Amino acid sequence: MKRITNYELRITKKNDHRRFFQRELFSIRNLFFLLTLAVLSGCYSFTGASLPSYLHTIAIPLVEDNSGFGQPDVRQNLTDNLIQKFTNEGSLRVANVSNADAVLEVSIPSNGILDESVSVRPGDQTTTKRVTLHVHAIYRDQKKQKLFWENDFTQSSDYPISQNLAGLRTALHDAEDKLSETLLIAAISNW
Repeated sequence: MKRITNYELRITKKNDHRRFFQRELFSIRNLFFLLTLAVLSGCYSFTGASLPSYLHTIAIPLVEDNSGFGQPDVRQNLTDNLIQKFTNEGSLRVANVSNADAVLEVSIPSNGILDESVSVRPGDQTTTKRVTLHVHAIYRDQKKQKLFWENDFTQSSDYPISQNLAGLRTALHDAEDKLSETLLIAAISNW
């Protein structure tokens, strides 16, 4: 029979402890991962499961633009963005006003589009501007003839002053996209 030295015994015990802690650490990591996954899976969902069961369609009339901002395509772009977001999400099918279960009416009030300086270099030279888009939205239930909600929403986007009109248009499109996403989330969640 082979005799084990103290040194070998210490190494064996050390390796046994190391394997034990590695197994425990591995199982703790797995447990932490599974718990995190379980928590996060319930946090963000666009399934529309919380919508009232009788809602299947939504109408999105042309956005009303009272801003006087001088960009005539804003109302059409915002309307198209909204329709695209709802179509892609799929909880509510987009329909015309006379056949829809719900209607989302959006309007841009006077002074609803702002183009302001945000970043100024020493010597009062503007380097960055921000386009801010404010809308008033009314979400109505046409089946039960009631108001779901009526709220104001705002989104903005920055652009370098050096990009002039092209930068303004790009920032405005970005704000329209963000606003469409915000309106979609407001319409299909928090029931």
